[in-house]
Amino acid sequence: MGCVNTNVKLDYIQDFEMMFERMKVNRPREAAVYYITLVVDCPKEFSEFLKVAEEFANITRRPLETGRASLLRNGLIAKVLFSNESKEDFGRESYLPVHPRAIWDVIKNDLKKVIAEDTYKVIEHRITEYGRSYTKNFEKYGIKLKRNGNVTLQYSGKWIMYNVLNNCIENKNGLKMQVGGERFFEEPFINYFKKFLELDTKIQLIIDNTTNIDQIKKLQKTYGNNLEIRYFSEEVSGTLRNFVYGKEIAVNGIKILPENSDEPSYIGTAYVNLEDIQMLDERFNNLWDLAKTIDNKTNLAKPEKQK
Repeated sequence: MGCVNTNVKLDYIQDFEMMFERMKVNRPREAAVYYITLVVDCPKEFSEFLKVAEEFANITRRPLETGRASLLRNGLIAKVLFSNESKEDFGRESYLPVHPRAIWDVIKNDLKKVIAEDTYKVIEHRITEYGRSYTKNFEKYGIKLKRNGNVTLQYSGKWIMYNVLNNCIENKNGLKMQVGGERFFEEPFINYFKKFLELDTKIQLIIDNTTNIDQIKKLQKTYGNNLEIRYFSEEVSGTLRNFVYGKEIAVNGIKILPENSDEPSYIGTAYVNLEDIQMLDERFNNLWDLAKTIDNKTNLAKPEKQK
């Protein structure tokens, strides 16, 4: 080994390479090198990532860039566009990873089928170590901010789901969501959503159509008072999306690309100022009061697809 100044170890790379392979992430080794370097070192320049990649895996610039792009497509990192009222220097390599525990929680049962029990336990133990590095570098909610400022991001639907999941695991907060599109009730999104509910999380959800009305009613029956769903027509709700994590963080975004695209499809701003969060919470509550309830009599036809 050379004299690269890093906290990364080869074992760390191998842990996430295995997980990313099971998640069918393209270029899992390159993605693992970039992800774990971001989590434990949080470099501000791509050249620093490249030094680690060359030292541990003999990976050159172009493959590492491909690994980073794969992480972005799969919702494992979000790209920082700019920040306001914050002293945090994001640097030129400005990406925010999802929490390692959220990845682990999604893939651990699948991974357990293909690796030895001892190996599984070792990785499980190291997840706590990765989590400490993550919190040190990216703060409690993973956006590098404490209680001042906000940060605007480009991200995919999966990224926001991973972050919501981790928030529910770590902070036991309730969740208020406004989402759109039919894909929310398809895999993998519905799988994440069920995990929230299994954590005994109180969820208020506003949707923009009742295409999946039977599945919605089934979820309501299964999870009872933990899940409340109301709806607007798609014409009323437009592209606005709100995610309010309890009372300590909020994300307000708009859809910018079709839901079926592999590329990041949202631009949104994450807020940690309590005044901003309260304002978004009040706006959500106003929408909630205007939205229609879903009960046993709700049975709307599928909306016609635009030609």
